[in-house]
Amino acid sequence: FRSKQSRLGTKLAFGGGVAAFIGYFLPWAKVSSDFYSATASGGDADAVLVLLGALAVVALGVVQLIKGSNKGMAIGAVCAAGLALLITLLKWSALPSADIPGVSVSPGIGLYLCILPCIAMCAGTGLELKSHLAPKADTPA
Repeated sequence: FRSKQSRLGTKLAFGGGVAAFIGYFLPWAKVSSDFYSATASGGDADAVLVLLGALAVVALGVVQLIKGSNKGMAIGAVCAAGLALLITLLKWSALPSADIPGVSVSPGIGLYLCILPCIAMCAGTGLELKSHLAPKADTPA
């Protein structure tokens, strides 16, 4: 028997994992000037751990929806989601600033599409883990 909280957590984490997977391939940063413009995706930013974390959360979500969940799987999903969020935030904070007049550096849609889903993955996997750590109600004999 799975609680509503556990099912919601699995669905939230699964959806976040799919969105983060998509965001990995979209532009994470944009550099533009009067004469030049370039973008870099998550793959260009060496953020493969974000991709692996999202894939791990999606895979664990599929297994949980099909076979059910256990505490070990929930802990693994929380770790994968947390690592993906940490790497995404580090990449965002590492965006360089353009000190050259007429040149701008800005985060791309892919970076935002990874940050928000990674937060959702953390929240969802946290709900899933919480359902495993909550004391079970005693069943009457």
